[in-house]
Amino acid sequence: MPANPIDILILGTGPAGITAALYGQRMGLQAVVLGDMPGGSVYMIETLSNFPGFLHGISGTEFGVAAFQQAREEGAHFPMARLERLNCAAGVFSGIDTNGQEHVAPSAIVATGRVPRRLAVSNAKAQGIHFCSVCDGPLFRGRNAVLAVVGSDNAAGQHALTLSRIAQKVWLVCRSRTLKMDAAHAKLIRARQNIELLLNTAVTGYKGREVIEGIIVLTEEKVEKELAVDGVFLAIGWQPNTQMLNFEVAMTAEGYLRTDTRLMTSVPGLFAAGDVRDTDLRQVLTACADGARAAQYAAEFLAKTTPR
Repeated sequence: MPANPIDILILGTGPAGITAALYGQRMGLQAVVLGDMPGGSVYMIETLSNFPGFLHGISGTEFGVAAFQQAREEGAHFPMARLERLNCAAGVFSGIDTNGQEHVAPSAIVATGRVPRRLAVSNAKAQGIHFCSVCDGPLFRGRNAVLAVVGSDNAAGQHALTLSRIAQKVWLVCRSRTLKMDAAHAKLIRARQNIELLLNTAVTGYKGREVIEGIIVLTEEKVEKELAVDGVFLAIGWQPNTQMLNFEVAMTAEGYLRTDTRLMTSVPGLFAAGDVRDTDLRQVLTACADGARAAQYAAEFLAKTTPR
């Protein structure tokens, strides 16, 4: 643990949380960052190509690790454990992490991001369902695998393109009538010969009990058919990761944290940054910006409310 008392308890080791820690430390505040994955879910990005300063892009893993190391060198403390419950009483935030260590601070920043959604079908957690093509795609290398990607946005497109370099064939199953990804991704998808598009098609079930053997789809012609696949990669959206908050806080109907113009939630001293908050753009760049702003506003809050 750091020698000095904790000023900011940060939940999340993704771009928002790490940047908040970096900026907090540079403002003279002691930050403790809770999470067990340096860089958070940024590792799912094969090439981060829209972050300024990286002319030819950078892998999500490399970016996340470098940011983590930078914040740690500034003095931020990373126990490499998650906080399963965050409590709030009398303006103090506290909780015990998965290592059994208690953390107490007068302010907190929630930067826990989002988690992937699963299909609401039977066997929804069967073996063979994946969310990261960069991480799990190599498992199918050399197997002449047939894989399915479910989704129609940029994430789905990137999964399909990544997997098309590994698998014999990739089904891209889109519930929508048209692709919802940007034109650049759509052009690459249509040019890749081993990617087959199924538009206006819904996955209604998985074939196989404990291990996925195929998917059941309802086609555009309203015909139900089975497709034999070796694995399924889902890109059907996200849900905010806020289940660790053990007190009432204002959220949207979808569960995203509402914040004011200074990124404070409805609970004084509790800030939100990145994908977990109600915002109009969710990118690595905007998550980093949120982290910097949240740290700044938390420091100003502490200057007004905490004797130093």
